[in-house]
Amino acid sequence: MKRILVLAAVLLPAAAAAAPPEALGAAATRDFAASSRDLRAALTVAALQGAGPVLQPPLKPLPFSPSAAPGAVVARVPLAAQLNKNLHLLNERLGARLLDVGAATDAGFKKFYLTFTDRAGTQLGPLGDLNALRGSGVSLRLDPATAYNFRVSINIFNPVRGSTLWMAPVAGTSGPTQSVGTGTLLDAARARATVASLGGDEYWIFYGSDVRPDGAGFAPTRSFLFVHMDGLSSKAWPLAEASLTPGVTATVDLGGTTVRVTRTADALLVGAP
Repeated sequence: MKRILVLAAVLLPAAAAAAPPEALGAAATRDFAASSRDLRAALTVAALQGAGPVLQPPLKPLPFSPSAAPGAVVARVPLAAQLNKNLHLLNERLGARLLDVGAATDAGFKKFYLTFTDRAGTQLGPLGDLNALRGSGVSLRLDPATAYNFRVSINIFNPVRGSTLWMAPVAGTSGPTQSVGTGTLLDAARARATVASLGGDEYWIFYGSDVRPDGAGFAPTRSFLFVHMDGLSSKAWPLAEASLTPGVTATVDLGGTTVRVTRTADALLVGAP
């Protein structure tokens, strides 16, 4: 079935160019539009279903017992400098204000939030069911006069870097409609991460404050997040800071790539075992 859908994806642009809707009769135009919508929906579902889960179970550090000299440190995550850079991925005018837009989660990485930050502080916008972002979107109130709908339109031929995040004011409020490509968003995320090369692959490492279980602000706990971008096979592994004993080296398994982690007073050291 997937092979058929992929083949159809290749043929669809050629078919559209050969027989554009305006060249067809009224009934044929309706059939063409309906079949195109159905095909695009089927292709989107197939692409997303083939991706597998991005967020992996939280990492469980294991004791480090070297049988030989440990490998070199390949990344140093500076805690103070890296903390909460995930809250500042974009800077957009939403309503009457310029806001830094970012993302945050609770300690269990079960609840996800968009964040909106200015000099007054950070506001959390609960996303709920993430699937809604690909449908009608998620509407969030930013202040008494401003509410925005956040929606992702999927590019079926390049869903990871070719899709678009739309930010539009909901009815009854005003403000500019903003859009950003997911490729641009991913580039912004990489620029705000500590980048490490592990086992020949690139990983991004983030360090952020956990959202309180009730969603009312940030908890005193913090977590790391390891991200490996690999198209539809991308993966992310959360690591609770509290699971690490300061000064004690442990190992974690990033999907078959084992790395050493050591939490020092001011950094997370990451290296090969």
